[in-house]
Amino acid sequence: MRAWSLAPLLLVCSTACQGKLLRPAIIGKISIKPVPVRVQTQANVNVNVNVQTNVNVATPPPAPVAPVLVSVVNSPVPEFFGIPLDGAQDVVFVLDVSGSMSEIARGRMTEIINAAPDPTAAPPPADAPPADVAPPAPVGPPPAGGPPPPAEPPPMGYPDGRPPPAEVAPQEQAPAPAPTTTTTTRSMSKLEVAQIELVSALERLPLGTRMNVLFFNSELEGFSPMMFTLDETGRANMIGFIKETEATGSTALAPAMRTAFMMHAQRVVLLSDGLGNVGGGAPEILRDAREAMRGGIRIDTIGLGNGQDADLLDSLARESGGLYQAM
Repeated sequence: MRAWSLAPLLLVCSTACQGKLLRPAIIGKISIKPVPVRVQTQANVNVNVNVQTNVNVATPPPAPVAPVLVSVVNSPVPEFFGIPLDGAQDVVFVLDVSGSMSEIARGRMTEIINAAPDPTAAPPPADAPPADVAPPAPVGPPPAGGPPPPAEPPPMGYPDGRPPPAEVAPQEQAPAPAPTTTTTTRSMSKLEVAQIELVSALERLPLGTRMNVLFFNSELEGFSPMMFTLDETGRANMIGFIKETEATGSTALAPAMRTAFMMHAQRVVLLSDGLGNVGGGAPEILRDAREAMRGGIRIDTIGLGNGQDADLLDSLARESGGLYQAM
């Protein structure tokens, strides 16, 4: 209860306790008028939102251009079996030299054979002088006695006075048949074709290229134990190393690829004509290759002949962004 409403009750109680009866006090009416509260709300809200956004959106880099094969003959850029090598600054060539590489090269490999110069061909003969050039005149004084008298023309007719026989018009003869030309393809082994291509690529690679060459059969042989920078001396020595290689043994493809990956090259170019049968097969090769692909390595593959492992070679190239060339 409020404090002011308790006063009349206290007064009545005290009078009754004294024995006196008093007239109840008149309590004036208290009227409480509600005070009007005037709420004046003035909402003058001027909201000026000035948003200036300077967003510099970086232009996404262009999508990488997918590599394409080039011509295996007379290409304008360095190539190895149609795989372009321009811009290859860090590359390892891994070549199969197993016994099956001694087989005769067939199919598209014959294009390379026909374009290569024949080392057994005889040199072309020296050009003969043109027929309309007169022999040089003799130098020195004319022989004694002067020049010989001109020869007399032969007598007309026979000695007994008979007239000469009438001239017989020549009969037209059928033209002789044109000689038939046949293109003969020289026989070369698959290894010889691979050597021609590798030497040609090596001769066109620019100086300063970091590179190496690995040959594998039952064992593994490399030109250098690690990557080296190409110079003129190294180029000549490597060409000799390539030409001395012979085809023999089995196919240690898995150890060869593992060694190439350990050299930390940015690009591996693999050539093979068969299945890896020493030191691991396709599952082990793919496992090692996928681990190397995490570092951004590119693998190009070339398959020769009908015995190539096309599924493996295609997977290695496709998954790493390289090229697969079937010959």
